[in-house]
Order: sequence, then structure tokens, then C-alpha cells
Amino acid sequence: MPQDELRKYVEKKIKRNDQALRIRSKLLGLQGAKFLAGSPLLQNVKTLVLFDTGLGDKGTQVLVESKILKNLISLNLGGNNIGDEGAKKIAHSSNLTNLEALDLYRNQIGNAGASALANSNNLKNLKTLFLNFNSIDDIGAGRLVHSTHLIKLEKLELTENLLSVKGKEICVKFDFGQRFKKLHQSGRLHNLESFYMGDLGVEALLETLLLKSLSELNLKENNLTDRAVLALANSPHLTNLKSLNLAGNQITDQGATALAESKTFKNLKTLNLNDNSIGDEGAKILAATNHLSQLEKLTLEENQIGPIGAKALAESTSLQNLAHPIFGFH
Repeated sequence: MPQDELRKYVEKKIKRNDQALRIRSKLLGLQGAKFLAGSPLLQNVKTLVLFDTGLGDKGTQVLVESKILKNLISLNLGGNNIGDEGAKKIAHSSNLTNLEALDLYRNQIGNAGASALANSNNLKNLKTLFLNFNSIDDIGAGRLVHSTHLIKLEKLELTENLLSVKGKEICVKFDFGQRFKKLHQSGRLHNLESFYMGDLGVEALLETLLLKSLSELNLKENNLTDRAVLALANSPHLTNLKSLNLAGNQITDQGATALAESKTFKNLKTLNLNDNSIGDEGAKILAATNHLSQLEKLTLEENQIGPIGAKALAESTSLQNLAHPIFGFH
């Protein structure tokens, strides 16, 4: 795009709104980037979209090194053939310290670029980062998710990269973690009924380290399997729990065994295991546990427990403090 034509185009755009400039699918290249970087027309711009404009790494470097863009809050450089070097220039730019949203969709950024962004000292205000359709694998995803520099990051998009199942799980856990933090801030983290989190969600929940002060936790109807129960049972962060609701999940004898053998739930008073798939073996192990003797309420309605399991529970010498019927009746 010729410079004179670009200048007139920008002037027209800025005249309508001097805080936002959006240019899509127009070839700017390095020369166009130099014009924008040196133009006082952009000094009030807070939102800059340059999508599919042929910037490349060099154009990106020129752009982000411009002090005129210090007011930027949102920057979209999608579809610009930006590679790791361009990502590094973005990460190292001291002119982007106010940036809250960065969109690098459909570029050529790999692990090196992702690592540079994750380690940036200039992107501490970044809340959203879009890196869909790049070349980042599990290593790069892990560095972004576990970054100690992107302290305000709330949303990370890595769709259509080089992620394995494990890498995709890392991203899912990150998303869950952000949702849990918001619930914690609003005092609602204890009630996660029908949150549809699955086992990954429970693992993400435990990784947030937000559960230490909770006295009750409702995980009813969350598609949880024994994997989630094992994670809960082995967590050192649930020792203050007095009430745990695991009703309406897919817990079997293996999960019941994990609960019975866990030393985590030493303060638990109420345990709801209604509507699961626990059978006689699980019931017998729960009846024989030495770690849940403080329970005052244990409910096991709508499971697969027959007369043998029911008898073991009724004759348990460990569950002597139960003040409520296990199956809804005495």
C-alpha cells in the first residue's frame, strides 16, 4: 500500500475514532510498519488491529519499538507471518507495558516465541493472549500456563497448535483454574455442583491451592470417576474439610477404597456418596476403615450395594459416630 494512500487511509480512520485503528487484509509490509511507527496520528490509539498486513518479524519489530504506541491496551497482529523472532521483539518491548490483550492468531510462532512471551517482564498487565494456529507444542504451552511473569493472564487460547493430549489437558486445566479463582474471590468455590468439570477439573482445582481454608466442598454431578477421587484422597490441601458431597458421579469400589484409606479427611463429618456405582466390596472397605471413624453422616443411596455390603456397614465397629441412616432409613 503506497505511503501517501496509507496516510490518507489512517487519517480518515483516526478522524472517526482516535483511540482505535483497524486495518485488515491490506499489504503494509515493512514500509507501512515504519510509517505507522513514526506517525503522530497514532499517539492516542489504545486498540490497534493490523490483521493480514504482511508485517513479518521485521515489521513487527519496527512497530513495537515505537514509543508512539505506549498507550496500547489491545494489539492484534494476526495473520502476519510472525515467527519466534517477532514474538521475542514483542516480549522485549518496553512500550507494551499497558497491554491487556494480545492476539497473534495464525502466525508461525513456536516454543521459542512462546517462552519469550511467558518470560516477558513487560507483559505483566496482559489478561488475554490468543495464539491459535501457530506451531507451539506441549513445552511452549506449559511455559505459558505456568508463567510467573504473566501474572494477570486470565484467558489463553492455543487451538490448532502442535499439542498432544497432555498439552491440551494443560490448557483445559488453565481455563478451569481461572474460573476457580473467580469463584474463590466471590466466596462461591465451595459449591461446584453440576459444574461439569470432570476429572481434569478436579485436578485443576487441587492445583490452585485455594482449598486449604474450605470446610465444605460440593462436587455433586460432575462426571467424576475414581481418578478424581484418588486425587482428592491424596491431596494435602483438604484436611480442614468437614463436608464432602460426591453424589451423582461415576465412583466405583476403587474410589470408595481411596476414600476409606485416605488420611486426608481426618476432620470429615459428612460424606455423601449417593447415586454412584459402589458395590459390596466398596461398602465393606468403608465399613472397615480406621480413617473415617469421626463421620457423623455417610449416605450411600442409589448405588450397587447388596445385602452383604449393607450388613458390613450395619455391623461396622469403625463407623460408630453415625447419627444419620446410610441408606435413607434405619
